[in-house]
Amino acid sequence: MKTYSIENSEGTVLRPNSEFERRIIFQYYLDNDIKINSKEKEILLKTDVSEHESIGIIGCLLNDSTHLNTLRLAIGSKNLSNKKLSNLASSLFNAEELEKADTVYFVEKNVDDLTRVENIITSEYLAAFSSYKR
Repeated sequence: MKTYSIENSEGTVLRPNSEFERRIIFQYYLDNDIKINSKEKEILLKTDVSEHESIGIIGCLLNDSTHLNTLRLAIGSKNLSNKKLSNLASSLFNAEELEKADTVYFVEKNVDDLTRVENIITSEYLAAFSSYKR
């Protein structure tokens, strides 16, 4: 029986062109309500995936209230094909937190100072919310 582990699949999770394999691992964690450990958290924080479903699942697995994670959760909340992701992501942030995260990333922070992960998340957030905000 194959086991799915972020920690034991770090190379797969971080490899740019492993969307399918990464999503299977992430979905396994989401479907089974698996809590991540500190090593897995470190891996997820480095993951620079630009696929909306994976971004949202990462947000749910990290389950923290950082501004960047709020943007991840907002992206996940808009997922139409994965209801568990959409419902869970929606429950982990509120409109006030999203407004603050939006302000931090699109008003206060200089785009030249963003990390690669922040650039990807903010770009995907704008794509997901282009008709919702602005």
